Amino acid sequence: MIEVLLAVAALTLIFCWRSACQSSIAECAIANSQGGQADPASNTYVPEDAVLRRHFITQVYSEIETSLSPRPSDSVLLRHHQALIMTKLEQRLAELGRLHAC
Repeated sequence: MIEVLLAVAALTLIFCWRSACQSSIAECAIANSQGGQADPASNTYVPEDAVLRRHFITQVYSEIETSLSPRPSDSVLLRHHQALIMTKLEQRLAELGRLHAC
């Protein structure tokens, strides 16, 4: 009985995740089709040159770091803080890569 309940819960979570992914893909397609209506700040792209890319990623990293709370001194909190920054950096780079090709 518990196996059936777990299977139903897993299928429900998978269904919700899939529908959320499809809706975000549809929103991205709509945003890409309205390319002429974008604001100037969205014209940012990730450079192809290795040095420029490194500087660009460093700039985005520092922008994210300044928007968060100060860096903690405790080692565990510092590790979580750095993981949060890296997650936000990956999200920002994924948004830039998905919406604006180099």
